[in-house]
Amino acid sequence: MAGGDKLDQSVVERSSVIGRRTTPSQRARFHRIVDAAMESASEGGYDAVQMRSVAERAGVAIGTVYRYFPSKNHMLVVALVWMFEGLRDRFHDYEIPGETPSDRILFVLRKNTEILETDHPRYEALVRAYMFADASATPELNALGDVVTEMFAKSIGVEEISEQQMDAVKVINDVWMSSLVSWVAGRMTSDQVMAHLELAVRLVFRKLGG
Repeated sequence: MAGGDKLDQSVVERSSVIGRRTTPSQRARFHRIVDAAMESASEGGYDAVQMRSVAERAGVAIGTVYRYFPSKNHMLVVALVWMFEGLRDRFHDYEIPGETPSDRILFVLRKNTEILETDHPRYEALVRAYMFADASATPELNALGDVVTEMFAKSIGVEEISEQQMDAVKVINDVWMSSLVSWVAGRMTSDQVMAHLELAVRLVFRKLGG
């Protein structure tokens, strides 16, 4: 997903966080609102995403925005889930290169981390929303964890993932998300994020044969 692009409609329709929008028009409004929030984020970062301006850009009433999303953080977390679902889907029918699980997970991490710099204001806004989201976004935050875990589990390249391997994947997921928080805070560059992730992946998978 290149910076500035709209969310892929097929990803949205399959998304676990499309919510209770049951009619095509409701789903279309939901989609337009999230697209408008992401466009605003691309233009001015987290602070540029305001509920009223998002409503105007999406062509809906401000009440409609609040009916679907209690806050801008909730709205941007949905966008973050959709983004990661799109990243996950890129690897569905793709043979991930690498001789070991570590190599393959690092390949996926590298590809995903590179995307951060394609639209820095947008992805910084999405990660900030993840940092600030409250309990109202718990289902979306849980969905985000499931999507990222699934993506990394596929990277291992085994028919059936073991309990130990799944635990390792969850650790890497936590390390990646905490690294993204550091990236947003300006404490790490994207290169430093990858160096940190490589160390974590090698250490975690050392006992599992690579």
